Amino acid sequence: MRTGVALSGGGARCVAQLGVLAFLEEKGVRADAVSGSSGGAIAAALYAGGRSPRQILNLLKEIDFKSFLKYHLHRGSLYTIVGAHRFLHDELGLRDFASLKIPFFCTVVNFRTGVAEYKSEGDLARLVLASSALTPIFAPVEVEGELYIDGGFYDNLPAAPLQNSCDRIIGINVNPMFESVPRSFKSRLYKSLFIMLNANIREGRRICDLYIEPPELSKYSIFNTREFDTFFAMGYEEAKANEAAIDHFLGEA
Repeated sequence: MRTGVALSGGGARCVAQLGVLAFLEEKGVRADAVSGSSGGAIAAALYAGGRSPRQILNLLKEIDFKSFLKYHLHRGSLYTIVGAHRFLHDELGLRDFASLKIPFFCTVVNFRTGVAEYKSEGDLARLVLASSALTPIFAPVEVEGELYIDGGFYDNLPAAPLQNSCDRIIGINVNPMFESVPRSFKSRLYKSLFIMLNANIREGRRICDLYIEPPELSKYSIFNTREFDTFFAMGYEEAKANEAAIDHFLGEA
């Protein structure tokens, strides 16, 4: 049976998905196809390229993410991230979909139409950046004459593109809902964004045959790049805590 893995967006917290994948591999589960939105698209693309979860973790820990940001306020967004294209393309080898070891579907939202598109060909590095363009914090990314933004705005657990090629689907979400009534402008904006992203996983979660969501991640910002080891461990431990469900999933094969 072919297994697909859908990875949600969630910024730096997407490193927890690598911990889940590491445990799944120990159980003998390796994806035949992957999909991802936003930070999950980055993780999925690197995984589809043949790197192991721990190799990706170590790679991400060495990256100075702030070095890719350039102010873009006079053009409608806080930053542009297109400066990361060369690094993704040349240094990380995210050149084209055909070079990947397994199929990968990159979720982006067409900024003109407002509709999600699941890309499986084209400029891989640029599409991964587009999938991560959390507008208006990050500027939309142009790809072949169209502007695209964060895939999580429309489908933050993109299981749908895996349905035609996979017999079963695993979904890994790193945006657990947390109960609070925030008071400051910043915290209210963050909670509102969080609610929106969680609403966008409902259909994907329905499609998934196995769903894993590390609850402790809600305590951390999506921009916290200092806790990658912590996030990886959270993902691994949550998968381990769901070992019975994973064994049942494997037993249905």
